Amino acid sequence: MTGLAVVPVESRESGVAGGRDLILGRYRLRERLGRGSLAEVYRATDVAGGRDVAVKIAADAGAKQRDRIRNEAKILAALDHRAIVGFVGEGIIPGGARAGRPFLIEELAFGTSLSETLRSAEPRRADVAAWATDLFDGISHLHGVGLVHRDIKPANLMLSGLRRSPVRIVDFGIAAPAGTLPEPGISSGTVHYMSPEQASGEPVHPSWDVYALGLVLLELLTGRKAYPGTAVESLVARTLRSPEIPRMLGRGWSELLAAATAMDGAGRPTAAEAAALASRLVPPGRRRRAHLLSLRSARRIPLTRPA
Repeated sequence: MTGLAVVPVESRESGVAGGRDLILGRYRLRERLGRGSLAEVYRATDVAGGRDVAVKIAADAGAKQRDRIRNEAKILAALDHRAIVGFVGEGIIPGGARAGRPFLIEELAFGTSLSETLRSAEPRRADVAAWATDLFDGISHLHGVGLVHRDIKPANLMLSGLRRSPVRIVDFGIAAPAGTLPEPGISSGTVHYMSPEQASGEPVHPSWDVYALGLVLLELLTGRKAYPGTAVESLVARTLRSPEIPRMLGRGWSELLAAATAMDGAGRPTAAEAAALASRLVPPGRRRRAHLLSLRSARRIPLTRPA
C-alpha cells in the first residue's frame, strides 16, 4: 500500500489547528486504502486510543469538491444504522501540498469490499442472505430520511469485521433527495448497477437502490454480472430484458431477486420489504457465521476501499 506524507490539518468543528501530524488533533494518517478520480481514502490511527478511522481526502480544493464532501458529511451525520458507516468529522487541510482540500473522517469497516470478495472468494448463500438483510435494512433507513444512495455497487459495500453488522454501506458522495431531477449532461451511479429509469435520466427514486442491490446480490450468488459488456451494451440490455436468475438458486432467492430487479420501478418492493424477504433466507445461526466471515476477511485479506 502507498503511504501519504502527513500535513497539518485544521478542524472545521473546532476552528483550531491540531498537531502538525494529526487530523482533528488526534488522528495520524497511515496507509492508503483506496484511490479514485475524486478522492483518496487513508487509514488513520487515533492517538487517544480509540478505533482506527478512514479519512477521505478530496482530489482537489475546488468548490465542487468542497460541496461534495460537505454534503456527504451532512448526510452521514444524520444517519444512525448498524449497516451504514458512521460519521466522525470533517475539515479542511490548511497547508502543504494538499492545502485547501476538504476531508471527511468516518468509521473504518476493517474488512474488504464485496468487490474484493467477488474476486477472492465464493460466498455461501446463507452469508449473502445475512448481508442482504442488513444492507436492505440500511437502505431503508436512508430512504426513511428522504435520501437515495444512487451508487450501490460491490465496491461501496464493505465486510465490516465489527459486531453490530457484518456489512457496511459507504460512499454517500452522490446521494440525493428522492425526486431530485438529474443535472443536464451529468451521469450518476455506476453503469452496470443502474436501474433502467436511472440510466434514462428520470427523477431520483428509492427503487433505484433496491434494483442496484438486487443486481449486486445476483452477482454474489452467480459470480458474474447480470449485464456484462461495455457501458452501452449493459445499458441497452437492461431496457430489453430482466436479468436471468438461475433456477438453482431456489424459490426464495428467485422471488426476492425477480422483485428487486423488476424492469418497472413501481413493481419493486421497498427496501424494508426486501429486507424482510431476505431475512427469511437466513438459516438459524447463520447470522453469526456471516459476522465471523467478515472478521476473517478483515484479518487475512489486504484492505481495499473505494474512494
